[in-house]
This record gives sequence, C-alpha cells and structure tokens, in this order.
Amino acid sequence: MLFDGAVAATVADTAQADGHTTADAVKAPTADQPVASKDTHGQTDAAPASAPVAVPGQSVVFVDSRVKDVDSLLQGVAPGTQVVQLDATKDGLQQIADYLDGHQGVSSVQIIAHGNAGDLWLGNSYLSADNVAARSAVLAEIGKDMNVGGDILIYGCYTAEGERGLSFVDSLAQLTGRDVAASSNRTGLGGDWDLEIATGNIESANVLSTTAMTDYQWGLATWTATNNANTGVGSLRAAIASAQNGDIVTFNGSMTVQLTSELLINKNITVDGDLNNDGAADVILDGQYRTRVIEVSSGSIVTLDGLVITRGLVSGNGGNGGYGATGAMAGGIFNAGILTLNNVTVTSNGASGGGGGGGVTGAFYGGGGGGGGGLGGQGGGHGGSAGPGTGTLGGQAGGGGVGGYGGGYDATHMGGRGGTTTGGAGGVGVSYYSNGGNGATATNGTISIGGGGGGAGWDKVGGAGGNAVGGIYNASSGTITIVGTSTISNNIGAGGGGGGGGGQGSNASNGGIGGRGVGAIWNKGTLLITAANFAALAGNAAASGAGGTAQGGGTTGTSPTSVATIYNDGGVLNTAYSPPPTATIVVADTSLRIGETSLVTITFSEAVTGLTNADLTIANGTLTAVSSADGGITWTATFTPSASISDTTNVITLDNTGVINILGTAGVGTTNSNNYTVDTVRPTASIVFTDTALRIGETSLVTITFNEAVTGLTNADLTIANGTLTSVSSGDGGITWTGTFTPSASITDTTNLITLDNTGVSDLAGNTGSGTTDSNNYAIDTVRPTATVVVTDNALRIGETSLVTITFSEAVSGFTNADLSIANGTLSAVSSSDGGITWTATFTPSASTNDATNLITLNNTGIADLAGNAGSGTTDSNNYAIDTLRPTATIVVTDNALKIGETSLVTITFSEAVSGFTNVDLTIANGNLSAVSSSDGGITWTATFTPTASITDTTNLITLDNTGVSDLAGNAGSGTTDSNNYAIDTVRPTATIVVADTALRIGETSLVTITFSEAVSGFTNADLTIANGTLTAVSSSDGGITWTATFTPSASINDTTNLITLDNTGIADLSGNAGSGTTDSNNYAIDTVRPTATIVLADTTLTAGETSLVTITFSEAVSGFTNAD
Repeated sequence: MLFDGAVAATVADTAQADGHTTADAVKAPTADQPVASKDTHGQTDAAPASAPVAVPGQSVVFVDSRVKDVDSLLQGVAPGTQVVQLDATKDGLQQIADYLDGHQGVSSVQIIAHGNAGDLWLGNSYLSADNVAARSAVLAEIGKDMNVGGDILIYGCYTAEGERGLSFVDSLAQLTGRDVAASSNRTGLGGDWDLEIATGNIESANVLSTTAMTDYQWGLATWTATNNANTGVGSLRAAIASAQNGDIVTFNGSMTVQLTSELLINKNITVDGDLNNDGAADVILDGQYRTRVIEVSSGSIVTLDGLVITRGLVSGNGGNGGYGATGAMAGGIFNAGILTLNNVTVTSNGASGGGGGGGVTGAFYGGGGGGGGGLGGQGGGHGGSAGPGTGTLGGQAGGGGVGGYGGGYDATHMGGRGGTTTGGAGGVGVSYYSNGGNGATATNGTISIGGGGGGAGWDKVGGAGGNAVGGIYNASSGTITIVGTSTISNNIGAGGGGGGGGGQGSNASNGGIGGRGVGAIWNKGTLLITAANFAALAGNAAASGAGGTAQGGGTTGTSPTSVATIYNDGGVLNTAYSPPPTATIVVADTSLRIGETSLVTITFSEAVTGLTNADLTIANGTLTAVSSADGGITWTATFTPSASISDTTNVITLDNTGVINILGTAGVGTTNSNNYTVDTVRPTASIVFTDTALRIGETSLVTITFNEAVTGLTNADLTIANGTLTSVSSGDGGITWTGTFTPSASITDTTNLITLDNTGVSDLAGNTGSGTTDSNNYAIDTVRPTATVVVTDNALRIGETSLVTITFSEAVSGFTNADLSIANGTLSAVSSSDGGITWTATFTPSASTNDATNLITLNNTGIADLAGNAGSGTTDSNNYAIDTLRPTATIVVTDNALKIGETSLVTITFSEAVSGFTNVDLTIANGNLSAVSSSDGGITWTATFTPTASITDTTNLITLDNTGVSDLAGNAGSGTTDSNNYAIDTVRPTATIVVADTALRIGETSLVTITFSEAVSGFTNADLTIANGTLTAVSSSDGGITWTATFTPSASINDTTNLITLDNTGIADLSGNAGSGTTDSNNYAIDTVRPTATIVLADTTLTAGETSLVTITFSEAVSGFTNAD
C-alpha cells in the first residue's frame, strides 16, 4: 500500500513532515515493569570512526515487521527520508547493515521496533545487552557506512531503561562509533516519542510527523514471560496484563506454561512463542485439562505466533429440569475478536456438553441433565437440578474427570448420568416418564471424553443437550486467520444427550435434541485458513449426543451430525485462503544523469501473472516492457530518465491489484521502489549579496545557490570586484555555498559584481555548468566623510549673532546639534538645503561672557555618509571672540563719616575699561564731586567729594547710571550702581537749659536739664556759668543728648533775675563738630533772705477807749500773717 510520501516495502521518499512536539509519559507500573524515572544519562561521545565533524546526509527509517499499522505511522514522514521494512524471516541487524552498505551517505538511522530494557526485536532475532558484543562486526559495518557524526535513534519501548538499558545503548554507541539515543519509557500509545537517553550529541530530528505520532494507536513494547507459572511476577498472565495496544508478549526461552485458569486477552497484542523465527513453536500453553487455554474478547486484535495450545478443557453443566444444557465451546481457544494464528498448533484439547434437562411443567419433576465429562482425571460439569415440582432436588458437582449426576427424586431415577471418558447415560424415570438421551463419546484413539446424559422428562419438550467443540470456537463477531505452518489436530468434542419429552399418559411433547460435537473448529464468524493448514487438520474427533425419548406420542429428539474438522455455523469460511502476493522494486542505479539508464527488478513473494507496464507508475522516465525469466517471480526492465529533469525524489509505483498468484489471489494496495535521483539538468546558480550597500567595517554574506548540489566550486571560479571573499563552503551538501565579502578600503564605487564561471562546477551526477553567472549589483563606499566649520562673525558682542556653515566632503545624514560642542553660545538647529553637504545654523553668544578664544567642535563620529560610514575624530571651526559682558562698577567713598570741613576721595572702579563716563552719570547725595578722571585707561576713576554744609544725614549714596558708560566693545552698562553708604554731619550741636524750679527759696533746689540737639561729648560744669548758686556735676543717661544736675541757690540772696549760661564751644557732637556761642537757661528767682519786721504802735500811750494804729512793716512782702502770729 502506498502511504503519504513513503515506500512500504523497501525504501521511501516522503512528503512534507509536521513539526515534532512530544510530551513525557511514564509507563504504568506492573509486576515485572516498575515505574522508571526519566534517566539523565551522561552525554558521552561515542568513539568516532574518523574526525568528529558531522557530515550532512539522508535519513533512513528501518521498521520492524511486527510494528502495527505502519502505513498510518509513516504518513507525513519528513521529506527525503528512506523507509525500509525489515523481513521478519531474516536477521534484522544484518538487513540494516546490508542496506546501508548499498546506500552510503546516511547521517540519520532511525529504527522503529518493539523493545524492552536492553532488548530490541529486529527481523527474526533479538539484539540485546546479552548478545550485542557478539554482533560487534555487523555494528561496526553499520557505523562505517554512515556519515561521520551520524545518529542512530531507536524508537522502541523501554529500550534504554535501567542499568541493562543504559549498558545496551552505550555498547551500541561504542561498537558503531555513532551517537545513539533511545527511550527509557513507553513509546507510542500510552507513552511518548521522546528519546530520554542519549550518548553524544544528537543532531537528528524525529522524521515522523506530529499528527502521525499523536494518532498512532499502537505501542512498541515487548513484554517477556520469564517463568511458566500460572500467575505472578514473570508469568505470561502478568505480561499480558502489562501490555498495551501494539505491544508484543514473548518469552525468555522455550517453556511450557502451566495454566490453571484461562488467559483472557482483551487488547491488541501479539503473543510470540516462535523465539528463533524458524516457523516452529517454541512455547507450549498447557491447560492441564483444568481450564480453557485462551479467550480473545470482542474488539481485540490479537496475533498468536509460534505457540502450542494444548490440553484445554471445557466441561458443560447439565441443564436444570425443563431447560437445555450449556454448551462447552472450545477447550483451546474461544475467539470473539480478530485473531491471527501463525505457526500455531492447537492440539489435544477437549470439550463435553452437559445433558439437557427433562421436559416438565406444573407440579411434576423433570430430571436434571448430567454434567459433561473431563479429561486426564480433571474437570467434570455440574449436574443440573431436578424441577420444578414442589421442590428442587439439586444435581451433583462434577470432578476428577467425571460429570456430576443430574438431580432426581432419588439417586437412581430421573437424573442423567455425568460423562466421563465416555458419554453419561440418559436419566431413567419411574413408570410412564420418558428417558433422557445418552451423552456422546468422542475419541481420537488417544484421548476420549463423554457428554452428560439427558434427564428424564414428563410433560414438556426435553431440554437440548449441550454443544461441544474441542479446539477453537469463533463467535459471530470473530475473525480468525490461520496461516504459516499452523496445525489444528487431535481435538475432541462430545455433545450432551437431550432431555426426555412427554411421558406416557402425559402429552405428545418431543424429546430434546442431542448436543452437537465438533472436534477442531466451530465457526460462526469469519474463518480464513490456507489450503495447506486446512489439509493439515488431522486426528480431530467429535460425537453428538443422542436425542431424548418421548412416550406420550411425541418423537425422539434428533442427534445432530458431528463434525471432526470445521463446523461452519452460518459464518464465512475460506479453506483455501491465499495471502495476496507482495513485491519489492529495486532501481539498480539510484543516481541517474544524462545518458544513463538503470536496470529495474521487481521481485514478488510468489509467481504472479498479469504484470504489464500498465500496472506501473513511473516517475520522470520511461521503462521498457517488463518480463520474467523465472516463471513470474522476478521481472526486469530498463529505466531511461526523462531529459531536463532534476528531481531527487522519484519512485516507481506498482499497483498490486493488477497481478494475481497461481491461486488467483490479487495483490493489495501499492508498492514503491527504492528512491532514485534523476539529474538530467546542468547545474545553474544564483549569486546573492545580502548587503548590497557596503561601507567601512561592513562585510556581506555572499550566497551562491545552485539548483542542485555541486562539487568543485572554489574561489578560483569567481571574479570579485573591489574586495576579497573568504573561501566558499557548503553546509547542505553542495547546494548552498557561502562566503564573506570584505570590500577594499578607500573605495567609492556604485557598480560591482561577482561573476561565477559555471564551467568550474559539476552536480553530483557529474553534469558541468555552462557560461557565467553574475551576482546582484553591490555598491561600495569605504571613504569616511570630512568637514570644515566656519563662523562668519568672529567678534561678537551683545545682541549680535553669526552664521555658522559646516561643509562636508559628501552628503551626510544623522547630523544634529548633538554632534557639536559649542563654546559660549547656542546654535539653532543645523539644516541642509543641498542634500546633506552644506549645513547652516545661527550662533548666538552666551550672555555675560567675555572670552577671546572660542571654537565650535564637530564630533565626526556622530555623522555618517549616505553609505553609513561614520566620520572619525573631530573638526574645529575658526576662532571667534565673544564680549557679551556689560561693564559693571564699584563706587567707594573713602571717608564714610564726614563732618564740617572734611572731604573724601571717591573711587569708581569698572569691570573693564569704559568710555563716556562723566559726572553727569552720577547722582551725588548731600555734597558735590570734583570731575571724575582715570589714569589707567578707563578702568579706575577718581574724584573728591565735599559734603554740603548744615547737613546731618547718615544714609547717603553716590549712584552711577551704568547706561552712560560703554566698554571698548561698545557694550553699554545697565542699571545703576550705588557707592558704599556715607554719613554727613555738618551741623553744630545746640542746647536748651531748663531750670525746673524758677522760684527758689531757702532750702529749695531745682533740677537743671541741658538738652542738646544731638549727643555731645566733653560737657562738664566748667562749660557753665551759674548765677547765685551751685550745680552738681552734669551727667547723661541717654548717650549725651540729655544732661541733668541739681541747682542749689546761694544763701541770703534775693534776686529775681538769674541765668545759667552754657559755653557751647566746650562741647562737640559725636562727629566732632564743636558748638558755638552760648546758651542761657530760663530765668529763675532766688529768695533766700528771711523776712524781718518792725512794729510801730502809733499811740504809744493808750488809755481806755483809745486805740492805736499798729504798723508792722516787713522787710519784704509776706503771706500767711494773722493775729494768730
């Protein structure tokens, strides 16, 4: 069958693969396969066969014949992959070596096969940790035929598990000299497609598609039975339980498995006992006459290979009264699934049907049928129970090879007898009951078995005796294919007797029919058996049970015809089954070029007829008429490739349905040849420069791509303009060649080519190129841009700007003000109106700067020409001077405390020389200034300040209007400048003198307060003239403004006009100004003379009645005088 992109029989070329995504999966623990952790096996390089440099090459997948559903697994396999299916009849490892010997240049060998820890099943042999050293020569040959650095990937369950698995993988790597990877857990269904263990550096990817791996419904595990026990660790039963769909169950050596219960297979597996694949069974499954050997459940797909199925036994139970007996369907194999028997012997298995129950209804008894007999002293069916009546009399259990006695109302009546090596007798009733039929006896001369006897009946149709088939039963859902050298022999089946019918005086019910006996195979489904295997049916024996009797007018039950070989019970039966012919197609010359042809050989598995070229689809060529010289097995023809074709993936495909074998069986599906390459086209090339605009420091990948792989290409075949090329090399086998181009220095050239002389190369078929091939054009610019920077106005003052022009040697890009260092100023954004050669901007000097040496510096590395070459170093502009500093000044009044008669030097110092400075520019407080003048070129100016008279002012300034002066650059000052503060005091101190008490008498004093116009110093009583009294020493408590003292008038003084006079010249204010003239106090009167009196009596002689004027004259006017005085 042709599957997507691959070849089923030999070698395949394939279609596009999907990406490979995997997920770890750990297999379920079982009795003989515990959970394995993911091993981080050290990456140890395998011993190389030669220099350890990987060589690119093809991938080959080898698929063992036991792998299920190969077609679906290989759907979408990676392009260029060759697929080889191993022959199950030959040494698989040798097949791999032989194939690689004829197909060298392989870098990835991928093996899909069934495995186990340290084991791999290839063809008809195991490769294992035990025998790997013995296969060293073959393994070395495999490694030698692979490319250096090649990988071997093994997709098989548990191959690298545990110490045994690791040892196996390491040995494979050492003996092949190649890197090996394998799985330490389950691969396929229920697992993953990861290879957890690796030696060396694995570079190959899985060639299977993600979809195919995800959808694959089979596993790749091999489970091994290591002992012959019925159950337990290492048993066949445990191995089957551990297996999953697609797995193989095998044995560690020839053995006889002793079963005590049947093996149930309910999954899609292969049980393989042909350990050396010689077509002969090496393992016996022995039922010991204690059990059926195997049951295959519905829906399961099972292959049994190389097994002997023997001594299986099924003993049917007798029917209860009124009912038929159960059948005994197959002592050897009961199949409800899809079963293939290949090289399987089914022999000496037996089955016995139980007797039917006696016919009965109502309140009467019908005898139970007897149980079927056993074999070898084992087995025996249970007797049926009597019934129904008013109670139930149970039948007896069978055992020891004897079927149980059917139930009755006593030990001798009604119940059928159990079978032994002969058939059991039918039950005998009391008067008027109908007797049961006897069980059959089947014998092949070596073994003998008997069916159970039927029970006696009364008033109903007797129950049917149980059917029996000794060898194989194929249910209606089952399909059995028997191929190889399979033998179904010496199996025996005995039917049970029918139950008795109506009794005398009861009714006319018939006796029950006897059970059918079949020796070899009972088929209700589909049975396909080759003519040879059908002919080999021998020694099988069968007998059918007798029908039950009837005494009430009914008829005795029939006894069916027994069948010793195959009884087809409404199924599909083909006893001359012929497997369809298969073929391999080999194209001898797998690499064809102009003028060449190749022998094509088509080899069939057997002689066929009907093959013509019409059955062949031929890729890119023609084929002469096929013919055979050996009777139709081998057919040959000559293939001629088509002209002007270059195709590496070609196959010849055979439609197998067009041929038939000698039995008339047509082939199935399609078969592809090995892949062949057709190259009848001369190599051509394209040359691509990746970077078509090269600048300083750049290189370019140059890719020369041929339409096919070529050899012989060197730099000598290339003409290279304005540069050099590293040696060209190929990493993909000669299709794509690369080198690195380095342009020559100091070159500007927009038209350049690399030219290939095609005649210097040949494709792998040996076809040379012709003519020349040019690359795409590439431009080279390896000259760096340079620049000049010109500041137009090189002497700048306040308010001035200058044009700045930067001129490059060529157009540039990326130029911004960030590339400029600008001294003492700012620059508007540079711009160009001629495509990037000339750039201009306006320079504005910084304020308050005075610097005669300034430059604008260009960092050339910040710009690049249109090719991308950056400049180098820096470029300076012409020098320019900046004076944007306005002149400033300081004004110092030397004497900052001026009094009467003093002057002060005033010094005005400018920050720089100025002109235009006059007294007009000055505002002078409380004084006048002589004309300012400078003796140092205009920096320092001096004048003399004279304060105004009669002024007292502590806060005075001389203020300069800076706008009236300009520096030598013409920059006018701004604002005003004040001098230091100076104080002026040109006012003499004055005083007032107040005598508080202006009328003083004896004993009185007066406060005298002298208050000056300002604080004074030097004031003492010596400065005072004091009339008619004395004054205590004057003193001041307020800093010299107010002075006080106490005045005491002189005694015996009477004077109304008195003054205290201050000589002002004796005192001075704090500035040192002396007073002038004198100051008088207010007037004060002094009267320190006591009044005196004279008393004159005018009539100094008085008589009665007389009065006299008395005159009292004081020395001065008095008050308070009364007669009381």
